[in-house]
Amino acid sequence: MRAALVAYGVKTPIHIIPTGLAPDRFRDGDGARFRAAQALPAARPLLLYIGRVAHEKNIDFLVRVFAQVRASVPDALFVIAGEGPARASLRALVSALGLQEGVRFVGYLDRDTALLDCYAAADVFVFASRTETQGLMLLEAMAQGAPVVSTAQLGTRSILKEGCGALIVDEELHEFATAAVRVLQDRPLAATLARQGRSYARGWSSLAMARRLAELYRATSPLADVSAGARLNTLLPGGV
Repeated sequence: MRAALVAYGVKTPIHIIPTGLAPDRFRDGDGARFRAAQALPAARPLLLYIGRVAHEKNIDFLVRVFAQVRASVPDALFVIAGEGPARASLRALVSALGLQEGVRFVGYLDRDTALLDCYAAADVFVFASRTETQGLMLLEAMAQGAPVVSTAQLGTRSILKEGCGALIVDEELHEFATAAVRVLQDRPLAATLARQGRSYARGWSSLAMARRLAELYRATSPLADVSAGARLNTLLPGGV
């Protein structure tokens, strides 16, 4: 949107302050509890997508990626959490690729309980949406220590940076699948990404964003250097 406004000829300084993660998103989920609730074996490598199950989320690409991952990691599972209009067609694709045993559709999860456990259960969080305005699911995954493999499109481009806890790849089947397999098979790499992601997500907390907003108000207010009392006298007719 900033690029669009600049293209329109807007000259006023533009500051972007993203949506922050609420404090409860940093509460540790219980991955073992999620696996038990969904009857998922505790030791099987788990790829995860969470979000609206819609065509524009490019989940069919992730299913095809998973088919390639299984060639290297035969016991891998792919969990798709969420509801939406693409679910039926995705089920058909899973069946056509012979992946029924490896793909689980778990539907909508309560945000305050099962969702955090689901994130925590993942060995790698995969994402390839082309339409995100921001991509808060990526930050939620990072906050739970889930290593991320993702493309960077539109709004997710502002989140996915070097050292953020993610492997950033192009929308190409072999490249994406290779990155996912690396995370599944390289435990030190997965641990590094998890550590980086947790730290990086803290910088996107709602508190951090509120502080940025307060600093912006201070920097742009003509009363920034006026004492609190003088400010009230200036703002209220007749003073106080």
